[in-house]
Amino acid sequence: MDLTLTKVKTPFFYTWKIPESQIQRLQNNSFNSFISSEQFYVLNLSNVKYFFEFYPNGRNENRGKSEIYFYLDPGKDRQIEARFKVFIDSGGGGDNSIKCNHVFESFERINCRKMKHLFNSEKKLIVNGFLVIKIEGTLKVKKDASENRIFDNGNLWEQNNGTKNFSIVVGGKEIQVHKNILASESISFANFFYSLTPDSPCFKVVEITDYPHHIVETAIKFCYFRNFVVPLTFEDAILLLQFFDEYKIELLKKQFEEFLITQISITTVTRLGQCAIKCHAKQLQEKCDAFYYNR
Repeated sequence: MDLTLTKVKTPFFYTWKIPESQIQRLQNNSFNSFISSEQFYVLNLSNVKYFFEFYPNGRNENRGKSEIYFYLDPGKDRQIEARFKVFIDSGGGGDNSIKCNHVFESFERINCRKMKHLFNSEKKLIVNGFLVIKIEGTLKVKKDASENRIFDNGNLWEQNNGTKNFSIVVGGKEIQVHKNILASESISFANFFYSLTPDSPCFKVVEITDYPHHIVETAIKFCYFRNFVVPLTFEDAILLLQFFDEYKIELLKKQFEEFLITQISITTVTRLGQCAIKCHAKQLQEKCDAFYYNR
């Protein structure tokens, strides 16, 4: 066994709601017309990205059959094993899932689902004006152990032994945490906890209303898992940078700022420049300015 490598496994999941009207526009198209999903990035696995494409009428030799393709770029000199299932949420129950397993050594696509009866109303694959495709699985990769940061409190996150002593409520959902973990990462949380007294209304719980639940939960997991590997959309990464800036979580803010610098392109530079100003991300702003003026 190579002691310089560690296996990292991360779950990935995606619910893709495609409007029926969008599908109908391509239904009788004679070309290989498709609908593309968002593109996902995997933070802490540099240059890894993936996305899906849906062909209502299939591609080439599979014309007449609806198809779903999965694209993944593992980055340079890396293998990633993807294990997942694809199913159509038709609301009628039953298991119509298809399992896929593939090892990606370079940027490539695989056909992960074919459907013969998409446009057959009796099959009821389109419900309430949407085709809902769900993907659930894991990505597994060998990662250089030297990339791991020294301290990791992931075992505390996984424990359910009553040691968590504070709750954050987002969208009616509760996230239980350890005060000392958040305080060690966030100046804002440290000052907040220091100011509390036993009779304070926020002594044991606080509500966050300006970020969605999955962003707050992901941000907190990064405070526990120093080498947390998670699929993120471009907008997720921006929101996380904003969260880390607002709550003064400096190490993670720096990490996300460096990640977003790698995403600067002709299509993202304006959005990232605005984000940099809002988040006081000086290095990101300088890189955006340099990209803009050197085009």
